[in-house]
Amino acid sequence: MDRYALLANEKVGRLLWKLSLPAIVGMLVQASYNIVDAIFIGRGVGALGLAGTAIVFPIQLLASSLAVTIGTGGASLISRSLGAKKFRRAYKALGNMIFLSLFFSTTLLVSGLLLQEKLLRIFGASETILPYAREYLQIILLGFPFVGFGMAANHAARSEGNARVAMISMIISAILNMVLDPLFIFVFHMGIRGAAIATVIAQIAMACWMIYYFFFSQKSSLVIALKYFFPQLAYMKAIISVGASDFVRMAAGSAIIVFLNNSLIYYGSDISVAVYGILNRAMSFSFMPIVGIAQGLQPILGFNYGAGHFDRARKVVQLAVIAASIMASATFLIGILFPQEIIGLFTTDPDLLREASNALRIVILASFLVGFQITGSSMFQALGKAKASLILSLSRQVLFLLPLLMILPHFFHLKGIWISFPVSDILSFLITARLFFRQYQILKP
Repeated sequence: MDRYALLANEKVGRLLWKLSLPAIVGMLVQASYNIVDAIFIGRGVGALGLAGTAIVFPIQLLASSLAVTIGTGGASLISRSLGAKKFRRAYKALGNMIFLSLFFSTTLLVSGLLLQEKLLRIFGASETILPYAREYLQIILLGFPFVGFGMAANHAARSEGNARVAMISMIISAILNMVLDPLFIFVFHMGIRGAAIATVIAQIAMACWMIYYFFFSQKSSLVIALKYFFPQLAYMKAIISVGASDFVRMAAGSAIIVFLNNSLIYYGSDISVAVYGILNRAMSFSFMPIVGIAQGLQPILGFNYGAGHFDRARKVVQLAVIAASIMASATFLIGILFPQEIIGLFTTDPDLLREASNALRIVILASFLVGFQITGSSMFQALGKAKASLILSLSRQVLFLLPLLMILPHFFHLKGIWISFPVSDILSFLITARLFFRQYQILKP
């Protein structure tokens, strides 16, 4: 069964499993790299190394947000075009995706190199953290064009139903990174710079795999030709408008991390910044299966919506929400029951272990609601409903989390920072539920 027939005729539950499983596996492997990377930095460089990477993370997140914006927006357009049998439009969407990804990532690279010292201080680097953050950032910036292209191409492969290729790209990158990290940190004694070099090499490998798939393998159903790479305003606008919700969500996340880092220094210490660095990686890892479900949902929903198969569209949304909610609940239980065991993977420092374990218990209190939030936002993206998707992306971080981070620490000090997370999850869930059920009940063009 070719990929077109697969999206149109395969049983919805089986199809969601087929497309989600490779995404889940690939993203878990990729997230495992982030966990292992933090473990090696924590044990090989120390708490200041972890704090340094936490300061740089908002810049990395901004690069990823641009790539994901282009990837999800372009993938939605490709899936809907294939479903409507408008193949030429799908080819042009891919060409414009690649152009946009390279343009934005290169712009960010140059800007980062010129402004690195100012950015790191704005992002909360203290005098003791700054040398570690600077050393890490100088190398990480060089990988941004490869991240931009690799992630956009990854989404494009999923949009045509080829989740396996996307999974392999992430596995290659993650395994290479996990092998090179200890080699550069412990064998060559390169410290945090070695961790950054390992990351960039892995990003280059992922981009090379996607170049091979689209340009040389002849396995993609999307036609690659120079005439489709000419930037067209209508396509770029369509891609960015749908993907904008992801950009807002991730860019807001980047801004909030900057605010968080400064607040953690003010209400806590350098150790508190390291705590958030650990929590951020651990929580990101735990939510990867949910993101995988959402990524499996998008091409199925987008294709069947474009083809007018609304019963199949409703069914796949229902299954995705159930699966994501089960995964989010499992994350909640594991975090509540085993906080010290989780944090103990990253550090043996007793102060860091104690503070991070206590913070984790608070941060995950409403994490069982996150599965519904993520799949709800993905549903609107797949349907091309940019406004609703943007509202949901804004709700958790901009509308709720940021104001809570400004208010609660005044009353509860450092603990108020951690309390802000579950409260914002609950409020965002309520907004998501209102928009989601309205759209689900009237799912139609």
